[in-house]
Amino acid sequence: MGEWKIPLWGCFDDIGACLITYFVPCWTFGKVAESVGEDCLIYGILGIVPIVYGYFRFLVRKKVASKAGIDESDLVALLISYCLPLCGNLQERKQQGVDVMPRF
Repeated sequence: MGEWKIPLWGCFDDIGACLITYFVPCWTFGKVAESVGEDCLIYGILGIVPIVYGYFRFLVRKKVASKAGIDESDLVALLISYCLPLCGNLQERKQQGVDVMPRF
């Protein structure tokens, strides 16, 4: 069984990514979704739509966990997706090695 590269509360390990995710969560979520084969733009938008955002965050979290061989219960993934979406998003970003820093 795999494990997450950083703990859920390790979201402050990368302050730049933390700030981007705090102020523009759709950017980070879209990039993580893209890393598991989903459309960055669509999932970025769905990641901020009230009510449905948790469900789509849950789907992406389960894909990230599955890809890394992490056995996480649906209940835990659902709670993190709805209650701690920013920390979960940063944990998933780190797991996938996604760079969220914009390049100009």
